[in-house]
Amino acid sequence: MAAAPGGHDEIGQLIDRDEAYDEDPCGDPPLLVARYRASLRAVLAARPAQPDTQARTWTGQEREAYLAGGRATLRAVVGAVAAALTEHPPGPARVGRPTQPAARE
Repeated sequence: MAAAPGGHDEIGQLIDRDEAYDEDPCGDPPLLVARYRASLRAVLAARPAQPDTQARTWTGQEREAYLAGGRATLRAVVGAVAAALTEHPPGPARVGRPTQPAARE
């Protein structure tokens, strides 16, 4: 299995390069549609982490809180992806980044 990007910065940079390619398509595109689909399927396939061996000392309430937090986080991520795919118009505006105000005439 290929190594995955290490975090937000690497993914953001890859998407930035892909957006730049849209503006000036030179060479091979940084991301193919198949990669976008694969990344979305990976998010949908993700499951909350289960408690590790240290969790044996947790109370039932602590264990349930840990599991509930994982489920809530996953719901938030899937919800954000769904919103980005269905509610935001495509274009140069990027999720999570401020947009530039319209130029005044």
